[in-house]
Amino acid sequence: MSKKTTVNKKLTESTKLKMRNDFVQGLDDEGQKTFPTLDQLIGKYRVAKSTTYRVASQENWKQQRAQFQEKYTQELDEKRTKEMIKESKQFDNSSINLAKGIYSSVAQMLQDNSRKTQEGKNTLSPQAIRSLATAAATAQRIAKLALGESTENINANVKDSRSFREAMELLDEVANAKRNGDLESLH
Repeated sequence: MSKKTTVNKKLTESTKLKMRNDFVQGLDDEGQKTFPTLDQLIGKYRVAKSTTYRVASQENWKQQRAQFQEKYTQELDEKRTKEMIKESKQFDNSSINLAKGIYSSVAQMLQDNSRKTQEGKNTLSPQAIRSLATAAATAQRIAKLALGESTENINANVKDSRSFREAMELLDEVANAKRNGDLESLH
């Protein structure tokens, strides 16, 4: 059997430019950049190996590739950062809308409770009011975080136990008056 001999084409300016661009800038392969080796390009364009290596060395193709890849990576990072910022803004807007919805629901329930109190009907228990206050505080935290504000100072700590006791006693009076049907005496 005889061996097939590969006939290499001459490295023309046009072929050299195509090879250089493929080597330095890579190839787009289904949305991904791939960077072929010189040997792969030599096979693809069927040119002399020694000539290609000499030209690539003289024209600093490897250095050009490194610079291109660095710039390309920076551009990708900037693009990803912009996308993440956009998504973060959308998430923050959704969080703020959620907080507004919670506030609105709490306000509506408290208004209904106030109306029922005036009409002498059954009203919310102190535990239910506490749950509404917790929901409002949670909504406030959500909104503050979405706006980039600190949430450290919004924790409700009872430092004045006398005031807290008075508030709880007032709630107990309202509950007792409601049970006895004597809401008029509270006004």
